[in-house]
Amino acid sequence: MYDRNSPFMSRQSVLEPKQKTEFAEERLSQAILWCELTPGSTATEVELAERFGLGRAATRAALAKLSAFGLMQPIPRLGWRVLPMSGALIGQVISARRLAEPALAGAALKADALGQAANLANMIAIIGDQCDEGSLSTRRGYERDLFDLVAQGVNPIVANFLASLWDQSDRIVRFLEIGGAKPMGSINAEALVDALAEGKTEMAEAALMEHLDRFQSFASEGLLNDGSELVLDGGSSKRQAAPAKQQEESKKPADGPIRVSSRDRSSSTGTES
Repeated sequence: MYDRNSPFMSRQSVLEPKQKTEFAEERLSQAILWCELTPGSTATEVELAERFGLGRAATRAALAKLSAFGLMQPIPRLGWRVLPMSGALIGQVISARRLAEPALAGAALKADALGQAANLANMIAIIGDQCDEGSLSTRRGYERDLFDLVAQGVNPIVANFLASLWDQSDRIVRFLEIGGAKPMGSINAEALVDALAEGKTEMAEAALMEHLDRFQSFASEGLLNDGSELVLDGGSSKRQAAPAKQQEESKKPADGPIRVSSRDRSSSTGTES
C-alpha cells in the first residue's frame, strides 16, 4: 500500500505554503516585540525576506497580517514601517490593561493549574530583582507563563486581548531598557497566587494593580530619561508649499501651544533593515 509518510519518499518541501506564512508571521512578530526591528524603522519586503531567511510570498502575507494587527505600517515607495514607540502608545497600553486585567482576579483555576502557578510564583520569588541578563530573561519568562496560566481561567476573548497587551508591554520594557532604563522589577507573584487560591478577589486585584503601577512608573522614568530630541511635527522632512491663503493664515499668531512630537530613535541610531 502506498505510504505518503514513508521515509524513503522524497519530499519537495518541508513546509506547506500556509505553514511558511505562519512561520514568517511568527518570526517577524517576534523581531518586532524583541526590538530586533527598531521601532519606527523602515524596510522593504525584499530586505525583510533576506534578513530573516523567508520566502517573498510568505513575507508579503505575514506583513499584511501584521499590518492588520497594527504592528507594521505600509509606507508608499519606502516599504514597511515598524510600529513606532511613543508616550501615547505606552499610555494606551497601560489604560487598556487597567480596564482588562482586573478580570484575572476572578479567574477560576483548577487545582493542578493552581499548583503550577504556585511553582512559578516560587521561582519568580527566588530570582527576585536580580539584574543580570540571564536572571532577567528567566524571571520574565516565568512571569509571562504565570499570566498566561491565570488567563486560562477567564473569558477567552479577554484572555486574547490581554495577551496582545502583554506583548506590547514586553516590547515597551525591552525598548526602554535598551535605551538605558533601570530594569523593570518583578511582580509579587506569591501574593497574587495566594489570593487566587483563597478566592480573595480584592487582594488578587491589588497585587495586579501594584505591578501595573510599577510598570507605569518604570515607563514614566524611562521616558523622562530618554535623550531623544523633541522637534516640530514633521521633523526635518520637506513639506509641499501651501496655498497662498493658507500661507497668510500661517503668519498669524497661534491660538494654542505648538505641538511637538518625539523624534524617532531610528533617525539617530540608523534605519533597521
